Amino acid sequence: MDFYTALSGRLQREHGPLSSRLRNAFASAFEDGLLVAGSALPAEREMADGLGVSRSTLRQCLKELGNMGLVSTRPGAGTVVSGRIHKALSQLSGFTEDMKLRGMTATSTVLERTVGPVPHDTAFRTGLPLGTLTMTLVRLRKAGGETLCYEKAVVPLASVGEDYDGMGSLYERMDSRNGRPRRILQSLKAIEASPEIAGLLGVRPNSAVLEIAQVGYGADGSAVEDAVSWYRGDRYQYVGEIKG
Repeated sequence: MDFYTALSGRLQREHGPLSSRLRNAFASAFEDGLLVAGSALPAEREMADGLGVSRSTLRQCLKELGNMGLVSTRPGAGTVVSGRIHKALSQLSGFTEDMKLRGMTATSTVLERTVGPVPHDTAFRTGLPLGTLTMTLVRLRKAGGETLCYEKAVVPLASVGEDYDGMGSLYERMDSRNGRPRRILQSLKAIEASPEIAGLLGVRPNSAVLEIAQVGYGADGSAVEDAVSWYRGDRYQYVGEIKG
């Protein structure tokens, strides 16, 4: 079944105003995997002709889908399917590894990189002795041209080395020095993005954001990471499996 046949069938099954039916048809196609994340939609004129709708109706639909976080517009690529990134709670992996599994390349923008004694709040949460040298990293994590995560992490300097610039994978760097977390305690909550966080993530203020705080422990049981991350709620979904 081709793109237009599948969407036209969904469009005919919907009820209500045409723009709403068209939006729901696209959303249904995303949900069923007909349109996969990262794929580019046809040009507007071609889609409008293929679906038998006006370009103004199609533009309104794409605008609403963009507000829902289902599509995005990228220079040189047109309108691209965003979709949600599913992250397994049972999998101990970093952002770079998660993106590699999805065929995407992770990049970082380092907003802050400082070396100094462990901050008092980190020492309290982790049990790291006061005076322990640590590196504090504040970064934007990106993939596919989009900012997906804003994170702040404090790690022992010995686990990364003073020459680590924060651009590459933190966990890969820690792994190379036998300092990677082997166990993590996480807490997750949904919050409304503050103006600062919204600006950094490129979403509207008060948009839904996943705030994830975690403390990572090394093979010997000592704390090796104190981090908090804010993920776009329209792009990330955490999935867990519970067995009885």
